[in-house]
Amino acid sequence: QNCRGTMVSIQHGAKRPLAARTSFAITIAVFIATACLFTVFRSCELDSNAVSSYLETTSAPDEAASSSVSGSTKNAALESERRVEAGSASSALSASSFVQRDFYSLAKRTGTDKVQGTTNLPECRESGGTGKKCSYPGRDNMNCKVFGHFYDSIYQRWLGPMSTDDADPYQFLEIGFYNGKGFEAYTEFLPRAELHSMEISCLPSGPRNEGKWPWGNFAEKHKWYQSLRDKQRLHCGDASSFKFLSSIWTTKMRRPDAPPLKVVIDDGSHEAPHMVASVFFWFPRITPGGFLVVEDIEHQNSAARKFLTEFLPQIQRDVHYCGGEGSEGDSLRFPELHSFLKGVHCEMNVCLFQRNDRAAEEPDEEGSAVPPHALDASKFVAKI
Repeated sequence: QNCRGTMVSIQHGAKRPLAARTSFAITIAVFIATACLFTVFRSCELDSNAVSSYLETTSAPDEAASSSVSGSTKNAALESERRVEAGSASSALSASSFVQRDFYSLAKRTGTDKVQGTTNLPECRESGGTGKKCSYPGRDNMNCKVFGHFYDSIYQRWLGPMSTDDADPYQFLEIGFYNGKGFEAYTEFLPRAELHSMEISCLPSGPRNEGKWPWGNFAEKHKWYQSLRDKQRLHCGDASSFKFLSSIWTTKMRRPDAPPLKVVIDDGSHEAPHMVASVFFWFPRITPGGFLVVEDIEHQNSAARKFLTEFLPQIQRDVHYCGGEGSEGDSLRFPELHSFLKGVHCEMNVCLFQRNDRAAEEPDEEGSAVPPHALDASKFVAKI
């Protein structure tokens, strides 16, 4: 604009003979154009130097102290330093403190099946649903033809904001440690969390009717096993037992110095009665704005099927409950949960239950019990 203004003022300057005016105008125009181009290039050079300086001041630490991870299905590359000590509440991240970590990249590296569906699907799709990555070629839904899950999207969406270095501290509980690959992914993804896990297989060896476990300790094979046990972060017991849950909650987790419980993930037995037991015990205890996630809600798994076909339709109905005038015939199915419930969000084989802003409560054993109609809607009796 400045260059254009200068040209206009010259063109409207003092009158001279036509040839002289034309020659003079051309000379001045060339001079001004050259000056403008120099200014533009100089500005670009300064901007480039400024960017280089900024990148130097925000560059990653020495490569020996950090590792770079990149999500192949994501648009942005995030860098994450591997956390050596399990359960640590901090992790160095070379990017800014408000940048979210990439769950897919971290989970893929630990080898958990939570993201293997995302990894296997592209090759299966390219083969037309019949290639070596298509473990179940006879299924109709392409997503069901591959082994593994697609949980990276739901975790990134809902837990991503909690994965930054500047997130407030909180507690995280996983039900079902098993081989520790999932817990390892959560540990790297959520640096500000105080992480806990529950596992039944690390009970003393012996008959189940004696409260023991006869099929071997799956958890002890993980490199963090003893460290987690020593730190009282891995708790051995039956996570469907009110007595066990209440004991761990009151003595190991709900400490005066503990951050609030914000996330509970059920990845345990994958049996519907145990799944609903987790919901009824933990959901009221989660801090406002927190989440409870139930994984492996698969119709193909007959043990989990009633959670999908009986419990979910009822609690999703409760999300929309109003009651009172104009609501004749509409009754709350689960008043024990409804007063804490903001929403239910599901993706393939996984559902997330979102807490509202009501303060957490401590129901007793009766208040935490699963009602008879939870897994059989035909048993529901409306309260008059």
